[in-house]
Order: sequence, then C-alpha cells, then structure tokens
Amino acid sequence: MEYLLLGETLRATLNTLATVAPDWLRSFVPHDWFERYGRAVDEYRLPKGIAARKEYAETIGKDGMQLLNVLYDDETTPQWLRQIPVVDILRQTWIHQYSVENDQVCWRTAADLPPAGNRFDSPYDPDARYGNKRSTTWTGYKVHITETCDVDEVHLITNVETTHAHLSDVDQTEPIHSALASKELLPSEHIVDAGYVDSELLISSKADHEVEVLGPVRPNTSWQAKTPGAYDISQFTVDWEAKTVTCPQGQKGTTWTKAIDNWGNPGINVKFPHKVCRVCDERSKCIRSETEPRKLRLRPQEEHLALQSIRQQQQTDEWKQRYNTRAGVEGTLSQGIRAFGLRQARYIGLSKVQLQHIMTATAINVVRMVAWLHGIPHAKTRTSRFAALAPD
Repeated sequence: MEYLLLGETLRATLNTLATVAPDWLRSFVPHDWFERYGRAVDEYRLPKGIAARKEYAETIGKDGMQLLNVLYDDETTPQWLRQIPVVDILRQTWIHQYSVENDQVCWRTAADLPPAGNRFDSPYDPDARYGNKRSTTWTGYKVHITETCDVDEVHLITNVETTHAHLSDVDQTEPIHSALASKELLPSEHIVDAGYVDSELLISSKADHEVEVLGPVRPNTSWQAKTPGAYDISQFTVDWEAKTVTCPQGQKGTTWTKAIDNWGNPGINVKFPHKVCRVCDERSKCIRSETEPRKLRLRPQEEHLALQSIRQQQQTDEWKQRYNTRAGVEGTLSQGIRAFGLRQARYIGLSKVQLQHIMTATAINVVRMVAWLHGIPHAKTRTSRFAALAPD
C-alpha cells in the first residue's frame, strides 16, 4: 500500500540519518516529524477516508522533499550522506511517487506511476517487487521449481530459479532450460504450467535444447472463438508460399504485411477487401463493425502452425492424460510451503532469498531420498470422500 510505503521510506531514512549524523539531523528537523515518523506507519494509524489519506500522502511528500533538498545542499550537508543507500531509495521513490508543479509537491495518480518493476516496494529490501497472480498480491519474489517425475523413480528437485515478483513466468522458461543444460539435466519432455508456454517457446525449446514443452497454450480469446458458428482464425486457410489467406466463404485477403506488434513480436497482418466483406451474407459471423473489413494477425508460420495444433491436441483425452503428470509439482510446492516455509523469506535481497530457496530444495530432496530408501511410495493426490463417490 502506497501510504505505508511512503511513510516507512521516509521513516527508514530518518532512522539511518539519526544513527550516522544525529547532530546534523537534529539541527533542522521540524518538531512535528517526531510525531509523524517516530513510530512505524501502521494501517490502523492512517487517517480515515480517501481525501484524508491523500492529504496525508501529500504531507509525507512535502516532508520528504524538504529532507532531500537539505541533503542535496552542498553548502550545509556533507557529501557522504548522499552516498547512503537508503537516501538514494528515498530520492528514487519520491521521483516515482511525486511530481512538482508550480513549487507544489503533488502525489502522482496510479496512471502516472512507472511500471511496478521499476519501483521500490520496501525501503528495507530494495530488491523486493510487487507481484500479482490472479487474486493474490504480494511484495517480494517468485520461485520456479523443476523436478523429475518418472513414475518408478524418486522425484527430486533439479533446478530452482528465484526472480523478482513482477517478472512473467514465460520469460523464465528459457533460463530454466539453459540452467538444466549446464547441469546436463535437460529432460526430453518438460511439463509446465500455462504461464510458461507461448508459441515461440514451443519452437525454440525444440530447436535449441531438443526439449518438448508440454503445457496448455492460451485459448483464442476473440469473440469469434467464443461464439458457436462464428469464424475464428482457425477457420481461415493460410497458403504460406503464396502469402494468401482464404476466408470460410472462399474470399482471399488483399494484403500480407509483416509487422512488429507493440510488444516487439514479429507477425503478419492480413486484410480482406472492403467491397467483398461489406456485402458478405455471413458478415455477422466474422466481424461486428458495420463498415470495416475483417483483419487478421498471424504469427510466423512455425509458431502459427504449432499454436493451432496444440489448441486442438489439448482438447483430447490423450493429451490431458499426459499433462496430468504435472499435478505432482503442486504437491512439491505444497510440501515446500507447509513443511519448509518456502514462502517466507528469512533474508533481505534477491541473492540471499535465492540461497534460501536452494537450501530448501536441498532439504526436500534429502527428505524424499530417505523416504525412497525406506520404501515409502509416492503420495497420491488426495480425493475428498464426496468426490470419491462420483461414477467413473
């Protein structure tokens, strides 16, 4: 929460300065700061109501800006004070959270903030970042675990990656493969969650590491794909050599243009002719605009074909049976969280948290190896008594 971040960042800076330069700090600090920042900034002590909290945040902003102005005054302040890490954290946080307009310190709106990955979320752990996964939010890190899953062998964790919390899962698949390759532990088949899969990885993992990535690709979210009888992209025929696309009504697109999207991904833009689309009897199944023609965005050929193929395969019972093996890693995460405190970072900083994760994985492996040597079989997925009554 921004109010707590702002108050604690300023409080942490004042506490540090009070330790290293108490006389300098005492010489100018206003008396009312002792009331505002003498104790931890807790939720229950914050003003009630949006307007009151906004005023409180702007008061903190003015106080922080006053402190920064004194710190960066060469005539009155020793230069070494500016080299203290928490002072730079205060400076960057104030740049992110406030703007100065007509000599007034203004709290930025959410739309005016920099991306979460560029902002500090704790003055005590500069590496910690804001994370969000579905309805769960946190400040800290992410851990990515890889384990073996052979039916008749002990299941051991083979790789642990710790990242900032805001980084996407899909960006970790390639680093995980490279780490496994460096240890000669690459699997021929890597079963992963949907967050670790995209069409480019389906191709590159096979080409670079000879690894088949098995995981659900994201479904087509267009309204055509969600509407029975409508024309989604899978119903268009693509002739890659001729560079043409034919719609379900037999009409060909008039343009085939290579283009980079807003996220830097290469692809192909296809557009159909106005005069044909405008009079098409099946227009309502294809496009909602009353005047515009149908436009398509294709991925490069290999990615497009792989994506369409996997989307069809993952609807089959055979594919679902193969993918069921991945359920085991949820048990591993549960074991790490419940028995080994995997989600509680005991240390500050990315490198130390990663070391903790590696030590935790090592402890899990020791426990599993001991159980395996004692002939204890793999635990099975728990089924509630009611669910067990369901007919086969």
